[in-house]
Amino acid sequence: MPRKTTGSTTTIRKKKTVTPIQPTTVEVAPELSKSSNLEEEIRRRAYELYLQRRATAGDESPNCQNQDWLVAEREVRLRFSRAEQSTA
Repeated sequence: MPRKTTGSTTTIRKKKTVTPIQPTTVEVAPELSKSSNLEEEIRRRAYELYLQRRATAGDESPNCQNQDWLVAEREVRLRFSRAEQSTA
């Protein structure tokens, strides 16, 4: 065993025992999974709008990208709210 010496006395260090931590299962709340799906849909639609704009105008300014995101967000949120109303 390793020994620690301080002055004229010698002390023995004890080996620390480590208890393994068991991973816990985490369930995603329905609200969180819905919001991540919503964000993914917005991202896809914004990319589609970007590709359409790029094919026609060739404009790559950041302002247009923000506009693509806002238009996509409006479209997707409207679609999601209509889907919720039809299931209710």
